Amino acid sequence: MDPFVLAAVAAAFFCGGLVKGVLGMGLPLTSIALMTTVLDLRLAVPLLVVPILATNAMQAFRGGRFQELVRGYWLMLVTATVGVWAGAAMLYRIELSYLLITLGIVVAAYSLINLSALRLSVSENSTPVLSPIVGFLSGILAGTTGSIGIPVAIYFQALGMAKDVFVQAVGVQFLFTGSSMAMALVYEGGLNAETLPISTLAMIPAFLGMTAGKWVRDNVSEDRFRTWLWVLMMVIGLNLVRKGLF
Repeated sequence: MDPFVLAAVAAAFFCGGLVKGVLGMGLPLTSIALMTTVLDLRLAVPLLVVPILATNAMQAFRGGRFQELVRGYWLMLVTATVGVWAGAAMLYRIELSYLLITLGIVVAAYSLINLSALRLSVSENSTPVLSPIVGFLSGILAGTTGSIGIPVAIYFQALGMAKDVFVQAVGVQFLFTGSSMAMALVYEGGLNAETLPISTLAMIPAFLGMTAGKWVRDNVSEDRFRTWLWVLMMVIGLNLVRKGLF
């Protein structure tokens, strides 16, 4: 891989780690959005696998609710797995421009939701119906664009989860979905002897970014950081749509 591209990939994972260090999530979305400005989406998605697993393993088990969350949302985890395998198959069979447009729309829409402070609200009673739907949609997006977990994050926020529960629940979802994503990409040939070492090395800038993110969280206004982050992500998302169209 070209040294400039490698440097850009490292910077993308550092920025993704920075966002995760501040907000507790956002590494895959930030990293994939930045990487696809210099890298083919089909090559960029497999690079997410090891950093996703490494950065969410501890988050998934920290908090004492791992078994409770797995029992409560097991159906979501199952449908997310199905969605990931379907999405990974689509990644290598659908016209790349359509995937870029999809990723751009997802990034821009999620940025707009956060900038507008729009908050949905759903009842716990809806979990048996909505959880499998949200899980499958999340899996499809993870497999096709690498933007793992956005529908899940919106759903958990809509359920009104406390912040610490939300962070662990997202970690559990990302860990399980990331594991399925790894297996699906190995099967499709995307995660291979060329991409796996780069994905493994990507943990270094990702963890450095998380460390910097914790410093930012302690020393900079989180609201201001969020605002500038989502403005930037909105611009990146719209640029991805432009790239896919033209």
